Amino acid sequence: MLDNFIYRKNTSDENVIKEILVKKAYSKKKIDFKIEADDVWLDGGSHIGVFGLYAAQNGAKKVYCYEPETENYKILQENIRNISEKYSTTLESFQYAINQTGGTHSFTIAPNTWRHSLVSHYKTKHPTVEINCMAFDEILNRHKDINCIKLDIEGSELEIFKYDHDWSNVNKLVFEYSFTKNRKMSDFFECTDRLSKYFFVDIQKSYYNQKHQGQEGYWGGFIDSIIFCKKK
Repeated sequence: MLDNFIYRKNTSDENVIKEILVKKAYSKKKIDFKIEADDVWLDGGSHIGVFGLYAAQNGAKKVYCYEPETENYKILQENIRNISEKYSTTLESFQYAINQTGGTHSFTIAPNTWRHSLVSHYKTKHPTVEINCMAFDEILNRHKDINCIKLDIEGSELEIFKYDHDWSNVNKLVFEYSFTKNRKMSDFFECTDRLSKYFFVDIQKSYYNQKHQGQEGYWGGFIDSIIFCKKK
């Protein structure tokens, strides 16, 4: 399954592999959301390239991989080379974080390999570094062939989805909504209402019945949630 894929054993790399390749977190049979042959993906928050491998295994045409953290990015580049030797999918890598505005920003380095973030929620202090960011709209303008988007960018999606974007070429959008950084369900529904102008958004009934620490309307879960959108 891993096809000479490089990862750090006994680290959270293994959790990412399990989530994407074994549990198939980025497919949803209920709405027929899957990787297809004509897909050109933006992979925001590429980590070490697990989603890129998943896309290649399922015959995607191309994947643009954006990952800001240096150690992850080095492994990502090696994995892209290995994936490209086995599959026909074209993969390209870019060392940028994705946000709404671009620029250079402080980036918190998490104690695991995958929760590094521009929007830290940790109660204890962790190391930070300055990283280069690219605005979401600039990426879509640079890569006009993108027709599918996956975002797992640890809270930066909250700011991005406060605004409208040019979704005209995008057939599929899947993203992790960082409830652990903003538990207000009213903000979540504002986000999904905006996206619903362009996509069918898969909203589970349970989202409407949230209670956190006894307070209605606040995300009651302990983890973030993956949201699937398909063009209407």
